[in-house]
Amino acid sequence: MRVDIYSDFTLKDILQSYSSIQFSECIRDVGDIQLSFTDGEVYKNIKVTEDVLVVGNNAYLAENKHKTDSKDLRKYEITGRHITSILSWRCVKGFEVPVGETYEDACIRLVQENFISPEDTRRKIDCLAVRKNNLSAKNTVKRIYEANDCLSILKFISKLGGFGFRLEYDIQGKKLVFCCVPVSDRSSTVIFGDKFNNISETDIYEETSDYKNVAYLYTEPTETEEESYTAYGKTDAEGFLRREYVEKGSSAEDLLEGLKEKSKTTGAEFVILNSEQYQYNKDYFLGDTVLLTDTDSSLSLAKPIEKVTHFYEKTYEMEITYGDAIPTIFTKK
Repeated sequence: MRVDIYSDFTLKDILQSYSSIQFSECIRDVGDIQLSFTDGEVYKNIKVTEDVLVVGNNAYLAENKHKTDSKDLRKYEITGRHITSILSWRCVKGFEVPVGETYEDACIRLVQENFISPEDTRRKIDCLAVRKNNLSAKNTVKRIYEANDCLSILKFISKLGGFGFRLEYDIQGKKLVFCCVPVSDRSSTVIFGDKFNNISETDIYEETSDYKNVAYLYTEPTETEEESYTAYGKTDAEGFLRREYVEKGSSAEDLLEGLKEKSKTTGAEFVILNSEQYQYNKDYFLGDTVLLTDTDSSLSLAKPIEKVTHFYEKTYEMEITYGDAIPTIFTKK
């Protein structure tokens, strides 16, 4: 796989030979790249903070350069983050998503107000544009986000909307294009497990130390209303099966979302055996939900693919990271 080096959307060099490359792509975060090679002329020509490394459909900022000398070898290394990291370059003092606005529209509005048509024109990035994919999920309760960078707020909103987001490097249009990315549930058709002979080297564990299943919403008394203390979640749970916590001054919707974060966590790591059964970017994609199973642990785990990392050295490996950040799948060829 070759690496194209661009400056201001113009191709300036091509790197076809390297010692190793590792690059990742994320559905709701920022991937990175680490490139090692021995071509000194290419190294000299790469300008950090200016150049972009394009690998397939992914583009990365060239942010750091590192040269090492040994007796027998001179080695060069370039590292950086996916261009989506540019979304962290602008901050807001707060951001409100009203009831009825689609989550996609909220994300686009955040980008437009801070990158494309900000009140302070010094904050504008001229080459940045948006593309709408007409994702229909709507916000159900008014949400107010505190001061933060735009990338962090986009992570929250896109997770609620059930989609991903990214910046694309549009070479022909000479634009950085922000878009929300739809995902699919393929857990009924894409299944990895020992009984299917498509995985090996399993590592499975469960965590319940932070598990809660009943949440109490406490509202303090006012001049017109009495205090309230209302239970949500698995309110019929009893004895050792009941685990409670309390939240003050929150909405019922926010409380229920917080309760989801306190569910039982199942972790798993699998090595996917090389086969034609399922192929990445053909049978399943970044952000899709797939099913992992294991006979001994009675595991049946459907999780979204949050991150894919590619490794090229002497052989090719692909690592897939699932939603809880614990599950990981390794693919080897």
